[in-house]
Amino acid sequence: MFVISNLLYAIAIVLQLFIYVEIFAVILSALLSWITPFRYSTFRQFIDAVANIVLRPFRKLIPPIGPVDITPMIAIFVLVFLENFLVRTLFDLAVRLR
Repeated sequence: MFVISNLLYAIAIVLQLFIYVEIFAVILSALLSWITPFRYSTFRQFIDAVANIVLRPFRKLIPPIGPVDITPMIAIFVLVFLENFLVRTLFDLAVRLR
């Protein structure tokens, strides 16, 4: 059972890291969207590409409210929920299987 426990623990670590990177990318992308001179920089395009992994599905479901885009906020809420529910559940399950 320790092999399954270690597998679940490793999956939880990777998922947690992915969620933290996505939250950081979404926040940074939203902040950089206010700065128009950097629209075509490679750094901004990279951050937008990473953030759009999560934002694209939400933008299909949620229409913009006037000039305000609330999808980054909703994406962060969903990512925090996934981190607190799914990742912690995997951690607890891995500990119980040892």
